[in-house]
Amino acid sequence: MQGTLTSKKLFVHDDPIIAKKVQYYTEWLAKDAERNRIFNSAKKINKYELRAIQSIFVKGQEIITFAPFQEKLSALQTTTPKQRRVLWVIFAIYVLSLVFYGITGLKVILALTNAFYIIDLLIYFLVSVRLFNQSNEEQVEDAVIHLLAHVDWPTYTILCPLYREVEVVSQFVKAMKALDYPVDKLQILFLTEADDNLTRDAIKALHLPSHFKIITVPDGQPRTKPRACNYGLLEARGSYVVIFDAEDIPDPLQLKKAVLAFANADPNTACVQAKLNFYNAEQNMLTRWFTAEYSTWFDMTLPGLQMLNVPLPLGGTSNHFRTDVLRAVGAWDPFNVTEDCDLGLRLGRLGMKTVMFDSTTLEEANPDAKNWMRQRSRWIKGYMQTYLVYMRNPLEYFRKGQIRQFLSLQFIIGGKTAILLINPLMWMFLAIYILFHSFVIRAYHTLYPMPILYMGTLCLIFGNILYSYTHLIGCMKRGHYKLVKSTLLVPIYWAMASGAAYIALYQLVFKPHYWEKTLHGLSLFTQTATQTMKAITQDLVAMTTAKMSAVPRPTKAVQNGTTVDEQRAIPQVSKIADDLMDMDSVAPFPYNGISLPAKQLADMETSKCIAVHSSSDNAPKFHQQVTDRKGSVPPLGVEITESDPLLEYMTKKRNVKKTSKKPDLSMISKKTYKH
Repeated sequence: MQGTLTSKKLFVHDDPIIAKKVQYYTEWLAKDAERNRIFNSAKKINKYELRAIQSIFVKGQEIITFAPFQEKLSALQTTTPKQRRVLWVIFAIYVLSLVFYGITGLKVILALTNAFYIIDLLIYFLVSVRLFNQSNEEQVEDAVIHLLAHVDWPTYTILCPLYREVEVVSQFVKAMKALDYPVDKLQILFLTEADDNLTRDAIKALHLPSHFKIITVPDGQPRTKPRACNYGLLEARGSYVVIFDAEDIPDPLQLKKAVLAFANADPNTACVQAKLNFYNAEQNMLTRWFTAEYSTWFDMTLPGLQMLNVPLPLGGTSNHFRTDVLRAVGAWDPFNVTEDCDLGLRLGRLGMKTVMFDSTTLEEANPDAKNWMRQRSRWIKGYMQTYLVYMRNPLEYFRKGQIRQFLSLQFIIGGKTAILLINPLMWMFLAIYILFHSFVIRAYHTLYPMPILYMGTLCLIFGNILYSYTHLIGCMKRGHYKLVKSTLLVPIYWAMASGAAYIALYQLVFKPHYWEKTLHGLSLFTQTATQTMKAITQDLVAMTTAKMSAVPRPTKAVQNGTTVDEQRAIPQVSKIADDLMDMDSVAPFPYNGISLPAKQLADMETSKCIAVHSSSDNAPKFHQQVTDRKGSVPPLGVEITESDPLLEYMTKKRNVKKTSKKPDLSMISKKTYKH
């Protein structure tokens, strides 16, 4: 131990820059501890809690949001009466211009649309391209952090809102245990909904240390992530607080880097945002596009916005706050389905800053198109909500001299959403021109005079090249070299985003506060099923090849001591794999009260297929104990004593005509099983 301390001192003195930083951070942490004692006093916390638990009435229903309700900045009301009048006036002007001015009115509309595209293109170029060869986020060296192991770090609260996340709980716990932070200064809160007993049971089964705590959010509306986070903030006792989603794997040093990022930033910094990326980037084409988009957004666009000194729309996870500041600004709006974006703009409105820092949290890129569509439509709907909220009084930006914030709201928050809605119309015009050129050429020459034609051509050619190129650069900066080719097809991804935008617009009108649940753990399920099937198939093929030369009839293979008819086992295994991969739901399958996660389910089902032996009626039987492909008892120690309900269900499923709505596995009748 003495030798270690001596070596550290020598290292500090040998590198004066490192020594200076260590000394500065040590002194700053001591001052910050005193500040935190003052601003997080019991009196201030109790005062906040009294405001937070006050109820409001919405359409005669009492609602508790667990945060001070700010009606003027809440998405509870999608549009105000004033906004509705303005929208009707704009619509009336649009119709009247077409009625009285005809073609000229349409020309003006097309000119304004292309001008909007040009401005958005220039802003995107300014924000992203400037960061090709430079970095703007806060940097904290790992060497400095390791030399600060002896200091008194501040208390930290981690909020993990989760709903039906049995599949990823163990992965999240492993990631939290890997964090390099004093355990006695950590408070990790699992925020679960009242009806989510499965997730709570899965957490309890892990027998976690005392700094992990399960919190049950009282039932109520709206059932959203920000409402759960607000309730978690009432339980938070850390001087700093961060949100991690259930599937997150943060950098082990991220908490310490976040604290030191506050030390480097301006005193009015309220939040530091880590970068986000994915651990299943190469799973399929959708995850490749998703990763390219995230790499561009978090490594180029957000640092560029920080350089321009405009509010940052926060990411949904890994945003670190001073707890007292978060309470002071009113926490999260439970009625906004992108509470992160809303909070980032609110901080900017109040004169506070958000900065990016050099640490990454890995998430799961959504590998399923339907699941991705649900997630993306919610994000876009939230951006629409946020835009409408902060456009309730646009003149306030000019009175306060916040012109940059106003322009950022128009082109980053509102503009990106508007473009997703406009793009399909522009693509339709282009397709009509290409397919029916000889019939519409005169009309198009009338609608697109030379100036508008040049603007449109510039957007079509240069704009698409620039957007694709920035995605390519984003992948290169992240080291995702294998994804570069995928960026050539990214326009397909944009078309999917436009589809999600129209879903979001519909929901904004009819279901503004509806939270579409995103399923997590799909990559883990797919990976396990694929690896298991590959191993089983290889074993069976190898055994079949070895025996066919000696025996001129269908052979019997032996797997873990069990006779298998290979001619039946291989297609049966393949069928089970296909069905498991096609399921919409990855919810745990109930075995007489025992919930098997998808990973275990995949291993068990494929293993049981190996254990099948022939019968006269060609029906598989399972009278022997089920083992996994390594020959061990499944993790939950289940022993099958009757025919398998899941296999029966899949057999029936293959024999009936498929419908658009897939059956719910939870409705399958249970059989008798024993441990």
